[in-house]
Amino acid sequence: MKMRKQLFGVLLALLLCVTMAVPAFASSNMPRLVDNARLLTDSEQSELLDKLDEISQRQQVDIVVVTTVALNGKTPEAYADDFYDNNGYGFGKACDGVLLLVSTEDWDWHFSTCGYGMTAITDDGIEYISNQFLPDLSDGDYMAAFAAYADLCDEFITQAKT
Repeated sequence: MKMRKQLFGVLLALLLCVTMAVPAFASSNMPRLVDNARLLTDSEQSELLDKLDEISQRQQVDIVVVTTVALNGKTPEAYADDFYDNNGYGFGKACDGVLLLVSTEDWDWHFSTCGYGMTAITDDGIEYISNQFLPDLSDGDYMAAFAAYADLCDEFITQAKT
């Protein structure tokens, strides 16, 4: 009888571990492009998502673009950080990744970096990348801006690894 209770306890613990892990796996299926502000056409979304997925898989660092119409009372930094954390982005234990948030509410933007994303894309790197994509963003050429961001993240990660 005592052995049965121990076996039951072990099985219950395993079941709890499995059920608690399921949301983490499910949330990591969030797309790397979330264009809630609808700044891109459908074909641009598809093209950019392919680029973000290819770079992310090759580098093993999530490269994410999120657009929104409202920050829901948060700062751009808090919104970007929460979006990254709450949607399961990132590779490995350190959740390696970079997220670019663009909000049309006040035309704010922010980078959120995590894990190796912080190593590869420092504050100086963020400033450099921003200077490259912000002119296109200001001109309304969102596809060019987001593609430049993705390509530059790819370059910075490659440089950091070598």
